[in-house]
Amino acid sequence: MASLLEIVGRYLPTWSQVRNKPTGFAPDAHKTSHQNAGSDEVSVTGLSGTLADQQDAGAIKGVIIDDAAKADQKVLAFDEATDRIIYIEPAVSPPYDESYWREEAPQPTAQTRILSLAVFNTKLYASTYGTGELQEWNGTDDWIEKAPQLGSQVNIYALAVFNNKLYGSTGNSGVLYEWNGTDAWEEKAVPLNGQTRILSLTVFPLKLYGGTYPNGLLFEWNGTNAWVQKAPQLNGEGQITAIAVFNDKLYGGTDDDALLFEWNGTDAWVEKAPQLNEQTQISSLAVFNDKLYGGTRPNGLLFEWNGTDAWVEKAPELNSQIGVSSLTVFEDKLYGGTREGARLFEWNGTNLWVEKATAINGQTLIPSLTVFNDKLYGGTGLLARLFVWRRVY
Repeated sequence: MASLLEIVGRYLPTWSQVRNKPTGFAPDAHKTSHQNAGSDEVSVTGLSGTLADQQDAGAIKGVIIDDAAKADQKVLAFDEATDRIIYIEPAVSPPYDESYWREEAPQPTAQTRILSLAVFNTKLYASTYGTGELQEWNGTDDWIEKAPQLGSQVNIYALAVFNNKLYGSTGNSGVLYEWNGTDAWEEKAVPLNGQTRILSLTVFPLKLYGGTYPNGLLFEWNGTNAWVQKAPQLNGEGQITAIAVFNDKLYGGTDDDALLFEWNGTDAWVEKAPQLNEQTQISSLAVFNDKLYGGTRPNGLLFEWNGTDAWVEKAPELNSQIGVSSLTVFEDKLYGGTREGARLFEWNGTNLWVEKATAINGQTLIPSLTVFNDKLYGGTGLLARLFVWRRVY
């Protein structure tokens, strides 16, 4: 028995039998847009690949984009007042400064302070408090002993490079040492005139000078085997704690009254700045932008010499630091290492210290600062470590 479809098919004409049929079929034009969430909405969900043409919907998740202010480098933001997404200038944020100290070398055995740092023959050296050693940084993560204790000296207060050799001055008898370049100190000057410490060293202009304790004398090394006194005690000052060359003259900062002395070039100190603001010690000296600066105790101030006869305060105490034990210039700015908090201070150039790094790993002071391979390094106490300042933006 035939199905209904078969029966109907017998009586319907074929396509060739149809008269007045059209020669082609023109489809309706496709819409240029589809209503969002409407009956003719088109979804591409689940389609793979990349769309051939830009899909400019004029909206993001249903929020209309107002492109009236569209311009180069502008960004999109939602404007609650108009309930539109608009083009705005991007916010400009200041650099994010979270600079810090990073430890580069641990404590050498039995040493408690890095009293001085010096760059010599493209390497960084440190003198210590404990047994008066010379340490060389290995460039990555540790100290290498280059000269052990000599005699009974327990500290090397200062280092200086002179005539392509490295010298160190000692703390319990005022001896001058020369490093043999490999593994030992050699004595080059014995104590003179009852001085027990050579607290500071500098080269001026072609000779090596040292500032002493307990009488604040100035010594000149004779180049072979002895100190020669070049200035006696002045105004009862007992220590020349810092020494610097400025405008072709030699200056010393003192302790007991934080005075500034200038050497007359022959045989005497001349006072150039009296005590200011009850400070008792000029712990450090540095030349910056053609002026002479001093870091003080007991309030950690920064002094600038007026060039004639007085100190001028340029930064007050900050964060309870009692001293600026070291000063150096790095990237055209003046920095100070402090005690009793081992902070790194940067001077703002006018009237304030700005703290740039706090103490880490139990350190309490920064007796020494220097620049090596375009980085700023600090030698510390309580644990005689080496730190590099890491600037993070």
